[in-house]
Amino acid sequence: MIIVTAGHVDHGKTSLIQALTGTDADRLPEEKKRGMTIELGYAFMDLAGGERLAFVDVPGHSKFINTMLAGVSCAKHALLIIACDDGVMPQTHEHLAILQLLNLEHLIVVLTKQDKVDSERVEMVKLEVSELLATHQRQTDIYVVSAQTGFGISELNDAITQLAQMQITKLKQTREQASFRMAIDRAFSVKGAGLVVTGTVISGHVSQGQNLYLSGQRKPVKVRTLHSQGRVSDNAHHCQRVALNITGVDAHRGAERGDWLTELDHVVATIEAPKVICGVFESVLPFKHWQSVQVHLGNRHTTARLGLLQNLTDGSALVELQCEQALGCVEQDRIIVRDSAAKTTLGALRVLDLNPPTRAKRSDERLAYLEKLKQCDSLTASLKAQINHHCVSKSAFMWANQLTEQAACLTDEQLINLDGYLLSSALQQQIEAQLLALIADYHQQSPELLGLSINRLQRMTHNHYPLPVLLKLTDGLREQKLLQSTRGLLHLPRHNLALSDVEQLLWSQIKQQLISAKGPLWSSDLATELNLDLTVVRGLCRKLIQLGYLSAIIKDRFMLTESLYFYADVIRNQINTSGEIKTADFNSIIKLGRKASIQLLEFYDRSGLTWRKKKDNSRVIRDGSIFISSDLAEEHRS
Repeated sequence: MIIVTAGHVDHGKTSLIQALTGTDADRLPEEKKRGMTIELGYAFMDLAGGERLAFVDVPGHSKFINTMLAGVSCAKHALLIIACDDGVMPQTHEHLAILQLLNLEHLIVVLTKQDKVDSERVEMVKLEVSELLATHQRQTDIYVVSAQTGFGISELNDAITQLAQMQITKLKQTREQASFRMAIDRAFSVKGAGLVVTGTVISGHVSQGQNLYLSGQRKPVKVRTLHSQGRVSDNAHHCQRVALNITGVDAHRGAERGDWLTELDHVVATIEAPKVICGVFESVLPFKHWQSVQVHLGNRHTTARLGLLQNLTDGSALVELQCEQALGCVEQDRIIVRDSAAKTTLGALRVLDLNPPTRAKRSDERLAYLEKLKQCDSLTASLKAQINHHCVSKSAFMWANQLTEQAACLTDEQLINLDGYLLSSALQQQIEAQLLALIADYHQQSPELLGLSINRLQRMTHNHYPLPVLLKLTDGLREQKLLQSTRGLLHLPRHNLALSDVEQLLWSQIKQQLISAKGPLWSSDLATELNLDLTVVRGLCRKLIQLGYLSAIIKDRFMLTESLYFYADVIRNQINTSGEIKTADFNSIIKLGRKASIQLLEFYDRSGLTWRKKKDNSRVIRDGSIFISSDLAEEHRS
């Protein structure tokens, strides 16, 4: 367990820690010379059962507020220290406001320097502190002590010990679902050992010999040895101070304050530290849309812009934070937001979404989704809201919440896992219905085309769904006989028709005509040769298109499908050789005339095989998975 201090400068924080632990947390010569804390200080108290309690001493001067924020960023328990002679001071107000924004679990108020005032002054300060706590809707015990005479230290020590034992017992009974994560607050070299980094374990546990990942580099680092709560140890866990001797750090970059150590690899999760973050903002002072601010998380801070999305009825707001530098945050982290001059604290942002959309940020659907995330009080509820809204990458969700594979929310039997993506049964049914509707609409609008490739179908959903999910769902629809695939193109089963004996004879004649012509023919040309009514020929051609024998490069102009596959290979070979294909080059190769060549190229554009560059009217490959000759041969064999 870790307890942080807070309070105005020269209110006796360091002296109190020394009275409790016997350790002077001020270690720098400049601190001893000036008689004030400048850097974070650490001290430890032994408890029963071999356990240890850690104290983090923070500076109280307003100029060192960044250091103070680094010290309390992961705090769950704090001592608010107020001198009896000064009473409540400006930094008392600010430090308490910051602790409130960090959702502190336990706060103990300590009135120091009792030996310098009379009992009447002590009662006045108690009343003043009680009023201050009431404004923050907090009730807590107030202890009066003197670090110089020892007055009240024993009672305070008993209260802290009781709290520590209770919390340590609670931690032992809690099943750890999160993976290891630590914010580095110091990095230094030790002769004979190498690089040592220190910090507070935010979640998970770490062991000697374990591989971890350092923000800013891809290769893992290895824990050679470690200290936990100031003692040599083989392992450490959540809510402990640790010092890790690590190897494998990039010599050019090194490790520094503000870096993160994690058990999960962000590269495997395909996630980079975000610069744009969505969340719910709990403000203590008014703010403006797109206001320039400074944000603090862990031991890192950067400038950012605060974009308002929607004000909520409870006084909070949904906002988007656009940071100048990436923050290594995860979901439910609390980011302290201060004004651009770093003089006042505006509020705290609770992270809801690490990957916000670039468009429709204020759409009704998006805002309703963020409000649902805001109301979630557990990982299970958060995951349920997400899988009902979109397909969730399992690795990305694990990273965004720093979870292990054994996390209870990931073992829910109601979760549908499709190739590494999690979704609900309701979302699965919604996607399947949308796919069938899109294909049906496509058949109605383009009856001359056989079907859609999976890549084009994904684009028609505006890329809302990952390709692996669509592949799995379309496979399932094919097993249910709701979809069919012909030569890599998806279509509805009703397009799978059979020819009558008369139609089979006419098809043989049409095929001979197209082979003799060596190019596309109009339906009117076919009707004249067959001596049939034009409507009869058009109906037959539509049937032949659905069977895959013919294809219409434009309305009423048809070509053998096998010829289209042949010319697709011509296009691929030319693009592989020259990087692109131009209309003139294609015409000179196939020798069907410029008009037919343009119609063919435009057909391939519509089908998704090629993409036309507007600048020079040339084509490049867009989707190389369609019009593959081997697919056509396989279809003929089947």
